[in-house]
Formats: sequence, C-alpha cells, structure tokens
Amino acid sequence: MKTDKKYFNIILYQKPLGIEIPHSDISEMKNFNPDFICFPEYFFIDRSVGHRSQTKENQKKQIERIRSLSSRLDCVVIGGTMPEIAGDKLYNTSFLFESGKFIGYYRKKNLFAPEKGRITPGEKYKTFNARGITFGVLICADVLHNNSFAFMRENNAKIIFSPTFSPRKTETVEEKFKRDKDIYVRGASISGAIIVKVCGVKSDYIDFIQARSLIADPERIIYRVTPDQEDSSMIIKKRISPDLDYNSG
Repeated sequence: MKTDKKYFNIILYQKPLGIEIPHSDISEMKNFNPDFICFPEYFFIDRSVGHRSQTKENQKKQIERIRSLSSRLDCVVIGGTMPEIAGDKLYNTSFLFESGKFIGYYRKKNLFAPEKGRITPGEKYKTFNARGITFGVLICADVLHNNSFAFMRENNAKIIFSPTFSPRKTETVEEKFKRDKDIYVRGASISGAIIVKVCGVKSDYIDFIQARSLIADPERIIYRVTPDQEDSSMIIKKRISPDLDYNSG
C-alpha cells in the first residue's frame, strides 16, 4: 500500500451516469497508477431502476462493482453515489473502497429539492483515512453549507471529493466561473483543503445535466473543464499535493 506520498494521482471520471465502465477506460486509468478515483453523483445505478429508486439486488451489484474496481486498480475509489436502501429509508450514498477493502460510506446530508420526499438526508459529515492522509466526501449541495467545510477543517481533511449532479443553467461563461469560484475556492479556503468536484455528462438517459468538473485550492480554481468540454466524456488525470501545491498530471 502506498502511504505518505508527497503527490497523489487522482482521476475524475467525467462520464454519463449509469454506464458500464469499458475495459479500455480501466486500462487507461490503471496506466496512470491512481491513488484516488472519484465518480459523479448517481453514477453507480442501473438505468432501468433509476437514480432515485433502488432494489436490494442492484444495490449489492453496484457496491461489488466499486469494490472490484478498487481491487483491480489498487487504489481508493470514491464511488460517486447511488440510492442506498437502509431499513425503510432511501439515502443518497457514496461507498468507498481501498484496494478491495471497504473503508466507509457517506450519506448526503443536504438534499436538493427534487430529492426531498424520496431521499432521506444523512445525519453527519465524515472523514476517512487512506494513502497516508485524511480526506472527506461532500455530495453536491453539501458544498453550499459553510458548516460542511468547517467540519473538514476541524477534522484535518486534506482533500475533499465532491461527486456532483449539475443541472444545466442559463448563464454566461463569466457567471459560471464566478459561481464556481464563489463556492469552491471559498470552500477550500474555509476547509484548508483541495476540493475535487466530479460531474456526469448528459446522455440519452439524462440530457439536462452538464459536467463542470474542477479542482480548487484556497486561492484559485487550479483546474476546470473548459465550457466546450462540459458535454464531453473524459477521464481527467491530475496530480495534486495535500500541501496544496498543484502539478498537472
């Protein structure tokens, strides 16, 4: 197991929701020797089941997909999210595995309006430890709340992964970039961590989303897909430092 590294190889898997991951993508990711791979919100779903419903059989299958991928790539996989059945409740949950070993889960605490009434909010924020550092997961609307970033600072998170479902908005490029800066640079400043946001792209399954994947530190957006890449399927490979020194991968 790789620990106490100065730099970490991370992958942002900006692809359509609910797809099977091609062997060619797995090979490309493996060749990068990743430490962390983050998938978009609602990525690990069966399209026939939908992204706001679940069956026990499908849930087990999707969790096994995440575990198997982390084992094959010998890395930490932040499994985007999926609907999770727990008792009589349904959560929007990210499952995390490191090299085939389950290391935890995080249930989205702050819901968007379309989720309310069907999804139950999680009760608390969480951090995790792997590859020699502490990291956190905040799902989509969690980043709109300052207390989420304050929690990450108090618990010494160095990287925050943010699987996101980003509906298309009518706005200018300047407005997009300003909003990203206002949310993510500000959040990185509050938390003292690097934020890695990963979005899914539109498809015949869901055509009203856009991919605005980015990486931010407390001073700037250090990577963001360009406006013409917001509909593009991409495997984004970057190298980051927990000391907030950034190098492109």
